[in-house]
Amino acid sequence: MAEATFPHLGWNPAPGSPPEIAALKAKLTTSATSLGTAWRLVDELLSNSATWRGEAATAFREALADDLPRHLKNAHASLTKAATRLGTWHDSLVGYQETARRYESQAALDAKTLSRAEATWRAAPEAELKAAEESLTRAREALEHVRRKARELEETHRVEAGKVAKSLNEATDRLAPKEPGWLDKTLKWVDDNLGDILSTLSAIAGLIAIFATGGLVIPLLFIAAGLSLAAMAVHASDPKIRSALKAGFTEGRLDGKFASAVVTLAGDAVGAVPGIGAVAKGARAASLATGFRSQAGAFARGSHGAMREINEAPKPIVTWVTDRRGHTAAKPTEAGIAAAGVTASGSGLIAPEDSDAARWGAAVTDTARISASDIPHAVKVAQAWARAASR
Repeated sequence: MAEATFPHLGWNPAPGSPPEIAALKAKLTTSATSLGTAWRLVDELLSNSATWRGEAATAFREALADDLPRHLKNAHASLTKAATRLGTWHDSLVGYQETARRYESQAALDAKTLSRAEATWRAAPEAELKAAEESLTRAREALEHVRRKARELEETHRVEAGKVAKSLNEATDRLAPKEPGWLDKTLKWVDDNLGDILSTLSAIAGLIAIFATGGLVIPLLFIAAGLSLAAMAVHASDPKIRSALKAGFTEGRLDGKFASAVVTLAGDAVGAVPGIGAVAKGARAASLATGFRSQAGAFARGSHGAMREINEAPKPIVTWVTDRRGHTAAKPTEAGIAAAGVTASGSGLIAPEDSDAARWGAAVTDTARISASDIPHAVKVAQAWARAASR
């Protein structure tokens, strides 16, 4: 391949694929951004100590404050630095390859000159032989000169590539604990637990939204719904969850794994419904408008208003409690329900892999929460929308 690309130099002095490097940088940047968002959400929950109290809050914070925030923060910083290093190398490599192509073009011209000089030398009469030899020597030296410059470029490329590789290691090693393979372990942990991480972050975003004020509430609710939708997609493709569902439905193996798989997908689906419903209403509003700007504005207003309607719709459990304890009990009740969702979602991150009891406990907790709060709330919203549509 190198000889075909650089036939006159004879080798590629600046190998590498800038598009692949750019694609890897983009992936690292996206991952770093996601990890940064996750870390900030977790940090927000941990710093919000004045709004969520009690034994459950204390236990959850003690579990959450150990390794997860540190891993998320370090992984975010590591991937951000690695993406920056790759961006620098990409730009340098593009410059090296442009220079290599310029040397190849010059080598092609020098090779043609050398070919003509050789032909002239072979056919030169005795009187012109010395001049022909001098022309041949100059042609050979010119070709050798450009090839020497190409070898210098190759050495520069090799040295700089080594520096980039070293800086990539430093971008992770200086931020990580001293044990080898920390970044690999962290990324593997994130990959293995991505669905549970997204579910937990969705529950955390919903919990924070309860105490948020002003213009933060609706964006947080959309974030929670979007994370639930992403979690559902990841969980639905998880071989462990699919295997547990298959064993339960086809073999009757109704164990903790099966219960956890069913409730996990159900929780993700219920969490995604508000976002889907709000987007659907926004899309309907946009379809009635004309012009791109009008449609975009109608979509934003429609989806925003729909999400507000969903959030403000009666919540049966909260209504039942406030009827007996007063309106001051509303937020603590909502927070308790949301905290149960956080605990159930987060149990997959902190519970032992083989703990059937932990799976059953999380499944029962989330089933109770979904059945008592999420589903009745969704029914109330659906009934309100149905009445509005029939008018």
